[in-house]
Amino acid sequence: MYTIFFDAHGPVCQICTPKGQTVTGHFYATVVLPEIEKHYIERRPATGLRGIKILHDNARPHKSKEVKEKIASIGLEELEHPPYSPDLAPCDFWLFDGLKKHLAGTVFGERMQIGRAIQRYLRDIPQEEYKKTFFKWIERLKLVVEHKGDYFEHL
Repeated sequence: MYTIFFDAHGPVCQICTPKGQTVTGHFYATVVLPEIEKHYIERRPATGLRGIKILHDNARPHKSKEVKEKIASIGLEELEHPPYSPDLAPCDFWLFDGLKKHLAGTVFGERMQIGRAIQRYLRDIPQEEYKKTFFKWIERLKLVVEHKGDYFEHL
């Protein structure tokens, strides 16, 4: 399994979960979140994570006490994700379909090949597409608010 983060400028990080490892709150807090922190400290040495917001779904590991404490300690701001709302998750409404099509039919000999293919795919997406995705996300949020929380599967 891969955990992928991106922002309006492009890929932030991609983490391959080691074979046999479950994504627990501890794994997320000690492996995933430090990668995000490292990315922004390298990219924005003067400001680091100041002003950076994180959106992830409501999976149990993301909601653990350890994760909440880590998010607070590194200075991220967590955006609340509405339950059962894949129509409001940029990975679900934008990224995953294209990635699945890109990888379809490819036979990988080892896990690292999958990681490299994902990395290439993410890198090849023009920066403008990442930016447009965030504008689309904001429009989706507005639409859901205007319609009092209704679910929209195919926007």
